[in-house]
Amino acid sequence: MIVMKYAKQGSLRILLNSKYSELDWASKVANLYYIASGLNTIHKAKLVHKNFHSGNIVNKNKYISYITDYGLCKPVSQDSSSKALFGVLPYIAPEVLYAHGKEYTKKSDIYSFGIIMSEVFTRYPPYHDIPHDKDLATHICLGYRP
Repeated sequence: MIVMKYAKQGSLRILLNSKYSELDWASKVANLYYIASGLNTIHKAKLVHKNFHSGNIVNKNKYISYITDYGLCKPVSQDSSSKALFGVLPYIAPEVLYAHGKEYTKKSDIYSFGIIMSEVFTRYPPYHDIPHDKDLATHICLGYRP
């Protein structure tokens, strides 16, 4: 069991939906700093998150964010012989989609962070205006980005 501080603002997705107009550039950058710092801590521990998206980031306030949901977090060196694909499609790196889940790496977490950055600066979830289906997976693999 992991015990964390109470996240008064809920998930990053909820914060962006409900208080985007209150978020200035400083608070957006501060949030991203805390998210990047948390991801760096995960990677320094030689782990990969594998399910990194705005719903798995919670906010203490409009400046401070924490990464949650470590259920899929695995050591970088752990062989991923499973062909299972995990995560929320718009945040999954193209190389993971190509390999049907076998290539979760630190780089794929960083790709997800880039998608989160786009979401923080635009307010909108990635690919919010198109269905999250096999066609989206193909588009992501072909280089389409939000």
